[in-house]
Amino acid sequence: MGILGVAVVAVFVGMAIFAPYITMYDPTPTAKVSPPYLAPSWLSVFDPYGVVTGEYLPDPLLLEAPIIGVNGTSGEFSGVHVPVSETSNTSYVNLTWTHTPGVQLDYVGNDPLDPMPDYNDMVYFEQDFDWPFNSVPEDVNMSITYGTTVTGDFANTSIGGHLMFRIYVWAVDSSNDWIMLYESREATYTPVQLEKRISLNFLSIREIYGGMVEVNGTQEDPTDTVRVIIGLAPTYRFESYAGQTPWQTFNGSVTFTVTRLKMVSYGGYFGIMGTTNWGADAYSQLIYGSRISLTIGILATGLSTGVGVLVGMVAGYFGGKVDEVLMRIVDFLLVIPGLPLMMVLAAFLGASIQNIIIVIAILGWTGTSRLIRSQVLAEKNKAYVESARAIGASDTYIMFRHILPNVTPILFANITLGVVGAILSEAGLSFLGLTDPEDPSWGRMLADARTGGAFSTGAWWVVLFPGLMITILSLAFTFVGHTLDQVLNPRLRER
Repeated sequence: MGILGVAVVAVFVGMAIFAPYITMYDPTPTAKVSPPYLAPSWLSVFDPYGVVTGEYLPDPLLLEAPIIGVNGTSGEFSGVHVPVSETSNTSYVNLTWTHTPGVQLDYVGNDPLDPMPDYNDMVYFEQDFDWPFNSVPEDVNMSITYGTTVTGDFANTSIGGHLMFRIYVWAVDSSNDWIMLYESREATYTPVQLEKRISLNFLSIREIYGGMVEVNGTQEDPTDTVRVIIGLAPTYRFESYAGQTPWQTFNGSVTFTVTRLKMVSYGGYFGIMGTTNWGADAYSQLIYGSRISLTIGILATGLSTGVGVLVGMVAGYFGGKVDEVLMRIVDFLLVIPGLPLMMVLAAFLGASIQNIIIVIAILGWTGTSRLIRSQVLAEKNKAYVESARAIGASDTYIMFRHILPNVTPILFANITLGVVGAILSEAGLSFLGLTDPEDPSWGRMLADARTGGAFSTGAWWVVLFPGLMITILSLAFTFVGHTLDQVLNPRLRER
């Protein structure tokens, strides 16, 4: 039983230490990553039309993105893919449009209904993804992160050069239908990387994904692959400056540096353990919650044990009025209901991990002090203590050098069981909303589930998993404490 308890505690300690490496999302309870109360993704095996929320467009390290320059009758085009280097954790794609003076542009017209640019002269790169579900997602959000660098005449904002070019985002299904997702219309020409978020409308979602839904054994699109294309091209405004500054004389370049491309499709399922009422990742909160529970449980128990040992040794060794005063204080704290007093102290001191540790420690030392006092009363009249007194040892030396080592073994079982009490106390205070709302604790998850209507919506996963974590960790420490008591307690060992 003790070995099992130690193994389980070791697993939780590993979770706490390696939490940043085994989670993908921000564990803050209010950090929304998806719609609220999405079920765990593994439940989708029971739903033939279920869509698991996720980013199915490969996170564009852009390592394999082909660069394509469509060269009409104008100047030079270059697409340069820069791979991950030893000094950078990201890769990027440069889309560069260069104009040489005197070169004519391949203008095709300014049609607001046409999803293509005004010119055939453009440069672009492609990124493909496969859609694994036989249904249309409920919503799709996209974002593109890029910066812009301009040189030559295009850097001259006095002639409006920064409005002459646009970046385009298309989705192309396997039937070669082009759906315009984004066309930049604002002046965002800055080398600083900016994220542009794109929310796809209902019609665009149906156009992209609808053709991949199989109906009666057939589907409209030949394959389940969608191609996302990012392009850079001039607009008709390029020629509108002919009456001011002849565009044929322009000499310079525009470079869009794309560093990130995301396309998240939302369905009814998400992650390993679903989402909370805030739309946060429940799995990340659950993993990071082990840090809170272990930190508070161990530190609060250590602090309360230290106070309890000190009070118990002083009361038992000196006896008399000292014993009476200290034990009456213990009796006073024991008769006060623990949870209401913790609530008052937590509200008074403020919501933080440090204050919660102090609150739990204030009420957790009384039992330890009584236990140590009883042991000290039995030890202080023994021969080795009398011998120490006879040779002139001080009371402090006798208590901490002779008596304490002899009463320490009984503390180990008490400490492990004290950790259980501290964990449960923290969970109770979190459930009542008396801890920091930004701390991802198991009690906070249960509190959010209660206030967020998890019971009425059937979101059982935000109740079951944190409850299991509290139970399993508490049982593990209980098993360890029970085993230590059997090993270290001579009376139990004799039995």
